[in-house]
Amino acid sequence: MGIGTAMYNGVSGLSSFSSAMGTVSDNIANSASTGFKSNSINFGDMVNSYYSINSNDTEGAGSGSIVLGVSTDWAQGTILNSSQWSNVCMSGEGFFVLNDPITSRVYYTRDGAFHLDGGGNLVNLQGLIVQDINGAPLNVPNQTDYITFRIETDGMIYGTDSTGVENFLGQMGLATFSNKDGLVRQGNNLYMAGPEVGVTITNSTNPGNFGQILDYSLEGSNVDIAKQMVDMIIYQADYNANSKTITTCQNMMDTTINMVR
Repeated sequence: MGIGTAMYNGVSGLSSFSSAMGTVSDNIANSASTGFKSNSINFGDMVNSYYSINSNDTEGAGSGSIVLGVSTDWAQGTILNSSQWSNVCMSGEGFFVLNDPITSRVYYTRDGAFHLDGGGNLVNLQGLIVQDINGAPLNVPNQTDYITFRIETDGMIYGTDSTGVENFLGQMGLATFSNKDGLVRQGNNLYMAGPEVGVTITNSTNPGNFGQILDYSLEGSNVDIAKQMVDMIIYQADYNANSKTITTCQNMMDTTINMVR
């Protein structure tokens, strides 16, 4: 292994910890995003040759580090109070199911900031329609006929009319997966099912697999700011250390060049 290889090792380290800082900064930026799940980065070593050693053993020569992937922490976020009945959160397992009325794409989210649109559809802030337990749009017909609404812990929605009669209006659809790490993040607090999600489980067939739905509530981000700050300090120190290896190798090269002048 020569000086040039050592410099490239430092460059790979700079790239890895630059990506790590990007992950930390994204977590911090979303510390107030509803239903956001924090991410952590995973590193791996690279080997491209063998050490030149006078031994029967062969040992792979390292060529720096690489980012293997990003892991999502699916832990429950803090439950926050809300003044709107249509703001809901999952306490436990499960995702709300949304459908894009334009593209018909299905999305999943932990962000329960919903409201009724002009057509009586329960929608999120981007206008995606919440699906009911049968996979159809969750619609409240004649919504002006009801004075108050409430949602049971199993997602059943009831509206009370002016006579005090309570009417069943529908049940929210929920989904979860045997491998949640297979979900693909789409932005706007949304996920899509990737090829590695495994088995999709819904509350229409397995209601016991889900947590409780709470109305007048939202799930906050599960980002631990203190941990992110510690990670930032560590990654910055590692970044500085890798930059130091490059400048040290440069000094060694300068010394070698000066020896033959």
